[in-house]
Amino acid sequence: MSNKEEKNDDEIKDEEFEELKNNKFKQQKLSAWRPVPTIWSTTITFVVFGLIFLVIGIVVLLYSNEINEQTIQYDTQCDGQTNCAVNFVIDKNYTQPIMFYYQLDNFYQNHRRYVKSKSNGQLAGDINDDYILIKSDCDPIVNGTNTGRSKTVSQKSLEGMVANPCGLIAKSLFNDTYRLEMTSPKKKNIFINETNIAWDSDKQLKYHRPTINKFGKPIDWKDYLWVDVEDEHFMVWMRPAGLPNFRKLWGRIQQDLEVGNYTMYVNNNYPVKGFNGKKYLVFSTVNAFGGKNSFLGISYIVVGSICLLMAILFIIGYYVHARNQKKTT
Repeated sequence: MSNKEEKNDDEIKDEEFEELKNNKFKQQKLSAWRPVPTIWSTTITFVVFGLIFLVIGIVVLLYSNEINEQTIQYDTQCDGQTNCAVNFVIDKNYTQPIMFYYQLDNFYQNHRRYVKSKSNGQLAGDINDDYILIKSDCDPIVNGTNTGRSKTVSQKSLEGMVANPCGLIAKSLFNDTYRLEMTSPKKKNIFINETNIAWDSDKQLKYHRPTINKFGKPIDWKDYLWVDVEDEHFMVWMRPAGLPNFRKLWGRIQQDLEVGNYTMYVNNNYPVKGFNGKKYLVFSTVNAFGGKNSFLGISYIVVGSICLLMAILFIIGYYVHARNQKKTT
């Protein structure tokens, strides 16, 4: 009995030894690849990444500089006028497609309270007028006379009804309109195509089942809505900008613009003095990288330059350290 127990103990010890040996082998195997960075490998890494960033930055910057862009401030020219004519000169030939934007400065669409002030259900076509429900979404712009229901409801009773659409974003809807004309060397109207300016994801959200519209209206929408929520200008405005100075697409000009004098006829409906803002007309061509964006190219060049500078500093530091070591020995 004792021999059997001793044998079992020996077998257990052998198994433990084998297991320990296997674990050590595994540890050696796992720790076999432990690269130790040297001065030369570090320098080469910085140089390679620096050159890559520099090349990308230069290419992006060259493509960006090929884009023609012109910005015209018009709020000062149209000050106090409901309808005004903004005259300007295009000194370069613009090749279609040409993007036409309006730009606002000092308008904080990214404010937390502003961004939250809307009712998604209401925008999707839900005509539920529950004041308590809407108030939590649209506060502080919940009710008002601009509900669109003046045809069927008296003006007095409208004052207590929920605005549709409600909220700060809808209430501050940009409503200037534009018409472009070339005045010389020849006179002609320039058509601005205002369709397909909103994101596809805003025009329609496709789930597995069913298909749900982000913006929708009932059949008798004029009895409920003060603005057409399926209008693409409205959709574009309802996507808040991330910075206080922003531009939004108004339309596309699908013909070349020649060098010459132009006039933009503006219905100047949107006031900007209240928030010390400015309004601009923006014309821009596009290429494979999109619109004009010098910042991206400059950023790549700066990062690439920093990488190359770090590589030079590593080499200098290495030689200084090696020389100091020779002096001490």
